[in-house]
Amino acid sequence: MTDSAPVATSPEKLSWYRRLYLRVEALSSTKHALAAMLLVSVVDGSVFPIPPFALLVPMVLAQPRKWLQYALMGTVASLVGGFIGYYLGDLLRQGAVSFLHIDLNMRIQRFGIDASLGELLGQNFWALALLCSVLPTPFKVVAIGSGMVGVPLDRFFLAAVLGRSVRFFLVSGVMRFFGPTARKWLRV
Repeated sequence: MTDSAPVATSPEKLSWYRRLYLRVEALSSTKHALAAMLLVSVVDGSVFPIPPFALLVPMVLAQPRKWLQYALMGTVASLVGGFIGYYLGDLLRQGAVSFLHIDLNMRIQRFGIDASLGELLGQNFWALALLCSVLPTPFKVVAIGSGMVGVPLDRFFLAAVLGRSVRFFLVSGVMRFFGPTARKWLRV
């Protein structure tokens, strides 16, 4: 018979990522929890390795009646961060295109495809951006990647609004209605 109880690990043996995650999660019990979640949500779209759900989950568990407020504010902050990430990706794309002399107007005419490289990346990546905004994929990858491949801003915005809304409201709602037992179901 296996024991499913977690084994305590000394702080020195935890990875830097896990220590950072635990520090961010600990902010959820402070008076600055909401501000910290908003800041983490914004920065999550560009460079921060910890998702805002590390704060959202304990906050909703502590104050279940505020689940809608937390989900809405987290979504809006995450979208702001997504735009920052998108524009970082766009700057990277512009630099790479000019430095490496990449022609995004190059036509690809193989395997029944007749489109430019830029069209193929921009038209198809938004569906991936939508999917990855909902799934537990780092949002910064989606945002920066969308900017790098030239997804039109309106398509990125639509994918981000839909995906981040679903993710924040789903996580927050599950925590609200199923309580601490739901934390086992969600990997946040």
